[in-house]
Amino acid sequence: MSRSVVFRLGLAAVALTLMCGGPALATPVLTFDASTGSSGNNQGQSVGWQFDVLAPIVVTGLGWFDEGGDGLVIGHTVGIWAPDGTLLASVAVPSGVGAALDGQFRTVSIPSLALGVGAGYIVGGENFSANTERLAFNVVQAVNSNISFFDATFSDLGGGFQRPTQFSVADNGFYGPSFSVDDAPIPEPATLLLFGSGLLGLAARRRRAS
Repeated sequence: MSRSVVFRLGLAAVALTLMCGGPALATPVLTFDASTGSSGNNQGQSVGWQFDVLAPIVVTGLGWFDEGGDGLVIGHTVGIWAPDGTLLASVAVPSGVGAALDGQFRTVSIPSLALGVGAGYIVGGENFSANTERLAFNVVQAVNSNISFFDATFSDLGGGFQRPTQFSVADNGFYGPSFSVDDAPIPEPATLLLFGSGLLGLAARRRRAS
């Protein structure tokens, strides 16, 4: 294979990676000081939190707070819902240390899920009375700059895994569930178009010079 062909294939691979996404560089969307705040009652209900997306993000995993980082006492189903109530993704986060610890949350990877700018997204998960770990709220927290925390949410008791839509009087929480995002910035469509055109131009010049 000639060097010019290898060069063109390399350019094509770079363009495809930028347009379709390379390996996810996951980071927790939220962290908090576990020495602060209060603890809610673990009950048979779904809990979570509502947030607004200020700039496009890509969700790469869903998780549950692992107090102490030593494994979950019980498994939880965690999901993320669009503002219109559509369930966009869900996972079963297993008990123990079977899921990777991403920050403070045992996290299961999902296919990359792009969230556009909008208000009213919810991440939530099913909790249980048998759960002996902390359900944190009113903590000192920091969230990704591309989102804005809105409110802690919960559902009626006994409803199983569902979208928790009732707002709490808590300042923040319930953690519980959270998610991870891709660190890489999302290129604007115009940027991708210009970059792709530049690659094609470079390939054409290289081909003429070969």
